[in-house]
Amino acid sequence: MPAFLGELLVFHLHVRDGIVSGALRWGEKLGESGLASELGVSRTPVREALRNLAADGYVELRLNAGAQVRRWDADEVNSSFEVRADIEGNAALRCAGRIGAHDLYELEGLCDAMEGATDAGERSCLNRTLHMRILRISGVAHAEKIVTQLSDLAVLTMTYQQFTGEDTARSDSDHRLLMRAFRLGDGALAQAVMRVHILSAAATLEEQRRGFRSAGVAGDHLDR
Repeated sequence: MPAFLGELLVFHLHVRDGIVSGALRWGEKLGESGLASELGVSRTPVREALRNLAADGYVELRLNAGAQVRRWDADEVNSSFEVRADIEGNAALRCAGRIGAHDLYELEGLCDAMEGATDAGERSCLNRTLHMRILRISGVAHAEKIVTQLSDLAVLTMTYQQFTGEDTARSDSDHRLLMRAFRLGDGALAQAVMRVHILSAAATLEEQRRGFRSAGVAGDHLDR
């Protein structure tokens, strides 16, 4: 890989992961020179990476004000969950007709690991792996890339730290019901479960936004 592309990728992932993890907060300015110095790269790949991040919706580029972490609109976040429900619901339907015994064993192992995890970050990582694996098995073109970006938006606004015990139990139950649908090759059930699973997470976020739950990270990222 050419040095320029390598530096661009390093910087892109550094900023993206910082935003998703919450290390870089909404509205925080991203100075080219400071970030280039921090990572030991030139300003040219930094400038190009910021353009790419703006195109992906992670940062805003303002005339004469540079780049800053973007603040998300609540309606935009809700619509992202709806799009995910459509894409992943269809993927689950297709997955039920394509999944093999080895794939099912792997997915059930991820469910086991999630149910045994005590760290919210670990649960989030395992959850993402499970969903991405289902998308890959489904064979839906470009689904992984699209859902990855939409999932990052979900992480920005609602993390597993905000889940109650009831939320976590519901999520685990959804995953187990998905495994049953896959085992039976029942695409209709798999699609319905996946859609409800994702839209239930959206409902949790909306409850937080409206003040029906204790405010958490969501309040820091959403433009009310």
